[in-house]
Amino acid sequence: MTTPLVLAADANTDDAVAILLAARHPHLDLRGVSTASADEAAALRDLVAPGEVGEVGFHAGPDWLVRTLREAPEPVTLVTTGPLTHVAAALAADRSIARAVARLVVLGGAHRAAGVAAHAERNVWTDPDAAAVVLAAPFRDTLLVTADATAAAALTPADLDRLHASGTAPARAAAGLCAERLDRGALVHDPLAVAAVVDPTLLTTLRATVRVERTDPATYGATRFAAELDEKRGRTTVAVGADRARYADLLCTTLGKRY
Repeated sequence: MTTPLVLAADANTDDAVAILLAARHPHLDLRGVSTASADEAAALRDLVAPGEVGEVGFHAGPDWLVRTLREAPEPVTLVTTGPLTHVAAALAADRSIARAVARLVVLGGAHRAAGVAAHAERNVWTDPDAAAVVLAAPFRDTLLVTADATAAAALTPADLDRLHASGTAPARAAAGLCAERLDRGALVHDPLAVAAVVDPTLLTTLRATVRVERTDPATYGATRFAAELDEKRGRTTVAVGADRARYADLLCTTLGKRY
């Protein structure tokens, strides 16, 4: 049985690796990729073209996302790996689409790790208002994969060598995309959000209520967590750690498999 999945992404190299993983994993059915603009859709398409993602479509703006979720015959998993601007716009157009989502997985926020600012992770910092809207929406199940989790699962040059050595086009493409990030000192964040759909036990999590800071200039875009001991009270599952070795194994096994 496969999990129907929609990705909302921006045009970064780690988004492309997340798309490769989602398109290639046998337990996932990637229904399409949504971006905020046509330029981002085109850029992502170019990034993943060597990875053989098949007939996966790239769609700009909130309209496709609204229509796809509204018309889905069964609830889908929505994974976001970029700023949440167009996801918030989709909710503004039709708030009922939240009920068409079996699980929302947001790559964003930071618990203790620093991000683009001392207190804020990039995806939330870029549009805190959109992040606040999405995290407050009535999704039935929300997982926030923070910068703490992705830092705990940071890929290494040895992981990329192993990925490239598997020899498949998707694995070589992913290794090259990851190497670009490592060469400029950046982590490979986004694939962990997709890996968490495949195997949630990769993550160390807590239940919490989440607030996005939008008024204090010094901490603009920060995510504030109030941990809840009562599982029923914490609306959001927050990933604060991850098993790096098992995550690397999942990437190498999935992208290195020959079909």
